[in-house]
Amino acid sequence: MRPFFDPSSVAVFGVEASPRNLAKNIVSNCLDMGFPGEIYPVGRRPGTVSGKEILTDPADLPGGIELAVILVPANAVPGVMAACGRKGIRHAIVSTAGYRELNEAGNPAERDLVAAAKRHGIRFIGPNCIGVICTESGLCTPFNPMAPQRFKKGPVSIIAQSGGVTTQTAYHFSEEHVGFSKIISVGNKLNITEVEFMEYLMKDPHTGQIHLYLESIEDGRRLMDLARRSPKPVVVFKSNRTRTASRVAWSHTAALSNDDRVVDGAFRQAGVVRVRDIHEMTVCAKALQLPPLKGDRLVAMSMSGGFSVVLGDACEENGFVCPELPRELLDEIEKFRRAGVIRMGNPMDFGDVHDIRALLFTVKRCLALEEIDGMVLSFLYDPEIARIFGRDIGRPEQILARLTQLCETAGKPIAFSLMCRRQYVEEFKGIGTFPVFNDAAESVAGLRMLREYTRGRGGS
Repeated sequence: MRPFFDPSSVAVFGVEASPRNLAKNIVSNCLDMGFPGEIYPVGRRPGTVSGKEILTDPADLPGGIELAVILVPANAVPGVMAACGRKGIRHAIVSTAGYRELNEAGNPAERDLVAAAKRHGIRFIGPNCIGVICTESGLCTPFNPMAPQRFKKGPVSIIAQSGGVTTQTAYHFSEEHVGFSKIISVGNKLNITEVEFMEYLMKDPHTGQIHLYLESIEDGRRLMDLARRSPKPVVVFKSNRTRTASRVAWSHTAALSNDDRVVDGAFRQAGVVRVRDIHEMTVCAKALQLPPLKGDRLVAMSMSGGFSVVLGDACEENGFVCPELPRELLDEIEKFRRAGVIRMGNPMDFGDVHDIRALLFTVKRCLALEEIDGMVLSFLYDPEIARIFGRDIGRPEQILARLTQLCETAGKPIAFSLMCRRQYVEEFKGIGTFPVFNDAAESVAGLRMLREYTRGRGGS
């Protein structure tokens, strides 16, 4: 599998110097992302793309090329496969469309592609895909123009049965400062399936979580068995749930819909976390970086009465409870109040206390309670107001370091969000040392996903 992600060199077939040519974008995307290996454009007409000469005869390719990316008409793909075989290329990404998503399964173009690959011992991704984006190696094979300099390296690897979803997850995971290691667009899965990639990612040292976008599940038993055995969290965005979606899914990737109730039950049994959209994938990815959530009992704390109410609603709606806290502890916390007009409870309105030491004391003591499993914290951050009142609330990296320490000491999660200007939210998220949710309600939703994973893996 390694040459699909970290090849020493790549041959790109179907390149022309024309502005409308798509294959030339594969060359430029790899260069823009910093791929260090040699790239060899191959096409029917001579010319230059991205400063590289287009080879018109595959026989002129040097030996030792590890990966081919093929974007030529479907009827020409078997010939390109044969040319790759003669040059010793044993791994390919077939971006070309026009197979079972257009005609019935097993059509002549499909049979010829599979036969040519088998004859020459070539494993391939696709067809009808955009291939691989790997932040470790700089490989970026989508044929659509991209901005790979914006991609952020992170612990998640994603398998997607859609080129569009592949592109959007690359941007969204990067913009949310979660980042990704690898994204694999599998397309029609005629040779390598999501199951084989899952097996690889389960052992990949750069992958901490495995996320999948699937429109169909062909080998459900094997997929669920792998998910059950995976030492890493498995998160699935399964679409194609309705009759309306199934019509477009077939013409998109020839995907057959599955009985959604059966899918739900199988996911629960295998400890798979199911999400509904790409953004929920990022929320889940953040939550899974926290310690396990072993129960339903939370402390909900905000430095705003209104957001304390918001947290209370979100906790109950997500199946959590906010138990009463010991009176002696509340008495200690209430000593930090300034005006003494707010009575502490759970959810806790910390709006009458603007002392970071008091906040850390309260978080530590609450997490130490046996009857508490975790916390949601909506934190007011405004350094300008703090300066006016002569208070030191700490720098963002200091605050996140203390939260990390508190989580690790207690072995319990803190779902952290901010009440502040968006620029500060992005500053906190960009530090990348501790997960930061976009708002209070999202932080509770993240803990629901974490609880689902913990329970699915045998947690209480």
